[in-house]
Amino acid sequence: MKRNIKPNRLILYSIAFSVAFIAAGIILQFNTERIISKSRSASREAVESFHLHNKLQNIVKNVILTESRVRGFVITGDSNFIVGVQDTLNLLQQELEGLQKASMNQYNQSSFTRLASLIEKRILTNNEIIDVYARFGKVQAEKRISSKAGTILRDSITDLSMQLEKDLYDQLQAGIAQNRKRTFYVLIISRLLTILGLSGIVILSLLVIRHILQQHKLIQALKEARRQTIESANVKEQFLANMSHEIRTPINSVIGFTNLIQKTTMTEEQQQFVNLIQSASENLLTIINDILDISKIEAGMLRIESNPFSIHGLCNSIETMFYHKAREKNLSFSLHIQDNIPDTLTGDAVRLTQILVNLISNAIKFTQKGGIAINITSLTQNQEVVRLRFSVKDSGIGIPANKLEPIFERFQQGETDTTRKYGGTGLGLSIVRSLVQLQAGNITVESEQGKGTEFIFDIAYSLVPIGETLPAALSDKTAITAGAFPHAHILVVEDNSMNQLLIKFTFESWKVNYQLADNGAKAIEWLQDASFNLVLLDIQMPLMDGYATAQAIRKDLKSDLPIIAMTAHALAGEREKCLSYGMNDYISKPIHEKELYSLLKKYLDDNRDSNLESLKNELHYIDLNFLEDLVMGNGEFLKTIVKQFLKQFPGEMESLKNAIDQKNIQQVASLAHHIQSTVSILGKNTPFFQQLEKLEKLATRHIAAATLSTEFDKLHDYKHLLLQEVNQLLNAKVF
Repeated sequence: MKRNIKPNRLILYSIAFSVAFIAAGIILQFNTERIISKSRSASREAVESFHLHNKLQNIVKNVILTESRVRGFVITGDSNFIVGVQDTLNLLQQELEGLQKASMNQYNQSSFTRLASLIEKRILTNNEIIDVYARFGKVQAEKRISSKAGTILRDSITDLSMQLEKDLYDQLQAGIAQNRKRTFYVLIISRLLTILGLSGIVILSLLVIRHILQQHKLIQALKEARRQTIESANVKEQFLANMSHEIRTPINSVIGFTNLIQKTTMTEEQQQFVNLIQSASENLLTIINDILDISKIEAGMLRIESNPFSIHGLCNSIETMFYHKAREKNLSFSLHIQDNIPDTLTGDAVRLTQILVNLISNAIKFTQKGGIAINITSLTQNQEVVRLRFSVKDSGIGIPANKLEPIFERFQQGETDTTRKYGGTGLGLSIVRSLVQLQAGNITVESEQGKGTEFIFDIAYSLVPIGETLPAALSDKTAITAGAFPHAHILVVEDNSMNQLLIKFTFESWKVNYQLADNGAKAIEWLQDASFNLVLLDIQMPLMDGYATAQAIRKDLKSDLPIIAMTAHALAGEREKCLSYGMNDYISKPIHEKELYSLLKKYLDDNRDSNLESLKNELHYIDLNFLEDLVMGNGEFLKTIVKQFLKQFPGEMESLKNAIDQKNIQQVASLAHHIQSTVSILGKNTPFFQQLEKLEKLATRHIAAATLSTEFDKLHDYKHLLLQEVNQLLNAKVF
């Protein structure tokens, strides 16, 4: 099997190679310098040998010249021959001394000493011949010249000088040869260094290229794996969506028709049977929802939302939901919230409700006497975030110590016979733990068998900025009134016959005028031929699904008719997907009557005119008459400009406050004038606008900063009242 070099190993190899390359270079460089040093030394010796050779030749030449001139003087008697001879002899003596010094450390000292001795004898002999000539005459001088001793001395000088010249020449040639050899070595080393350097560059380049290619292959493999993962996730998501729809749809029908049957007159026995059917259906739906939640968590498709909610409102709903169930078993039930916890938080209220419902349901299920206590306290809190600690404590059967650790695992329950006695799938606590962890929280359990159990978890929530209010919530106590929508004409697009029948009975009981279409194509035909006030649109239909139908209504028919999506899909992001296709709202199956009624009331309320007049009397910092003329009944346009105002206005006011604090009067005037443009969309005949005008005029006249600060304080008070009314207007839905 082919093995790839890992990046760390590649770095190690590169470092090792670099170290080896540098070491080899240092060694070669050291040898090169040593060879060059020896070559320089040999060159100096060669030069000195050459100089010695020249000096030796010059000395021998002078000796021969002196002897020849002395001989010429003796033979001819002409004194011109010996003119300057004495100077030549003195110079010769000096050259001999220099020759001896130069050859002292490098050559055969004895040969040079012997030669010097012979030459000195020759010099003495020449002086003696001149002296004999002067004292005894020509004949005696000629005898001395021709003597055998003189001949031997001359020949000895000649032979010895020739031998020394030969030795010097040989030594010079040897030095030249040695330098040539060393030069060759330097050339070889230089070439080796060049080859080594080029080889290193090539090898490193190949390693880098190989690494890049491996990285490219790895990236491609990761891209392919990611593509396959996304494709697999999409397939799984589609499968879950289909299964959710196919399984939940018939159960939703059963639950819906059970609700309708409960409104009819029945005997006590029939009522009991219907209650059992409803309980069994809801239990089955709970099990299916648990399985779908686990599947969504596994697939990474369960999303955590972040919206403002009231923690007290949520807890009141929880208390209302479980109080009577606890009382039915003669159990005490208490829910306490720490006083200093802010009411309005930002987070996923739906998932928090799911966690609490699951834990409290278990507590009631496994408790026969005593009670259940829920406590909510603050662990940490700052200006932006509060971390809440939730405790759900019961006095039930408890959990054995050896079962505490795996209790959060799937399909795990306290005892093997728990499922038989109490029911359930063993998925609830696993889902609870996953939901807590998805919100960056922690969950623990403490229990003693026979004495009870306490589940403790903590989750952090953001605080809602001052000036923002909660969106209007749908009330669980909404009263359903028959005939509340006398002018409504609703198009219901639903392919399932059971769901059609369910909506038929519901709308007929509410006295709502409606029309059924069993697919998207027929819905388009109805919309082209008749007038409707609202569309209830099923998402999963044959021929033309809800998404395509919504797009056709928006793009082809150019209609802004309210569209409410109906779907049995239980997957995260379904609501956002529906809204992205142009639908106005979303309702999940099984459809609860109160939720559907609230949505119809939201979009079909015939009392908006009276609401508008009532709102005009309530608003003092917004000129609603001016706004009414401005938007001309276009609610979406009103939302757009109000949201832009809320986005822009706080920052401008903060800038104005900074200018006041810095006593920058010129900037105060400029900002006050600029903010008037922003606020003018809410009308000019308002206390805030008039106070803003006053502040600008004072700043323009360069009134004292203290006065400006006082006037700004009034404006700041008006600001909070203005923001409250803007949010009230946004939630009133009067246009």
